[in-house]
Amino acid sequence: MRGLFHPKNYHSSAFSSAEPMNLLRAVLSDFSAIPYENLTKIIKFARQGGRAPREILRHPLEVFEDHERYGLGGTCFSLTYALKSLLDPLGIPTFYITADMKTGKNVHCALIAELSGAQYLVDPGYLFSEPLPLLNGGRKKGTSQKFVFAALEQREGRWNLLTFHPSAGMRWRYAFDDIPVSENEFFQYWRASFFAKSMNHLCISCVSEDRQAFFAGDFMRVTTPVSKTNINVKKEAHKKVREVFGIEEKIFFEAREALESLRSIKV
Repeated sequence: MRGLFHPKNYHSSAFSSAEPMNLLRAVLSDFSAIPYENLTKIIKFARQGGRAPREILRHPLEVFEDHERYGLGGTCFSLTYALKSLLDPLGIPTFYITADMKTGKNVHCALIAELSGAQYLVDPGYLFSEPLPLLNGGRKKGTSQKFVFAALEQREGRWNLLTFHPSAGMRWRYAFDDIPVSENEFFQYWRASFFAKSMNHLCISCVSEDRQAFFAGDFMRVTTPVSKTNINVKKEAHKKVREVFGIEEKIFFEAREALESLRSIKV
């Protein structure tokens, strides 16, 4: 792991004198360039899910190498685990949390960072480039996904994450408790995620300074601060994925074949 995502890179003179919050922001700004995608998860599950079920989890070295070579990323569990592997050596204390979404309980995950007596939500699965403070009794809105706003608020003792875009309004995303989840529990939920509904189709999401791109099944959308564009990808989806996300066509085809093989097993 000698590329961009190595703890030693953040120990350079440019970062050594930085305050912990500035260091955290620097790491998150870099890390948010890693896309959310389940292609690698589906491929690995199809390859090793039966013969070597303990080897289906993609660990940090694999995530970083695949990103540097092919522009790939991971899902919320592999991204969260990889981000923690960067923050721990930097002395930035974090703990795992899991979240409930419309699709079920404990299906999403993130980190809570603790700095100077305050807590911050750190969510690489949503590609957030900024930590969000947990403020009791209030709502904090901040730029957390380059140009998409996010807000945290408390409802009935739980934290809720909402996102806002001018063309879509405010949307509830998930709810969580600020209670640490053990690493053992984290791995249990991670393994369970291989059987979630999200594994029934290919999905990719990435953000840059001026746009967000999302692909799922036969649907693709590119969002900017002032517009949303839907793209028909029923034909030649591999070409659109390469054009928009920079993912090689051979990887897209391999993931699609792996998805079909997993579906045939379920049937």
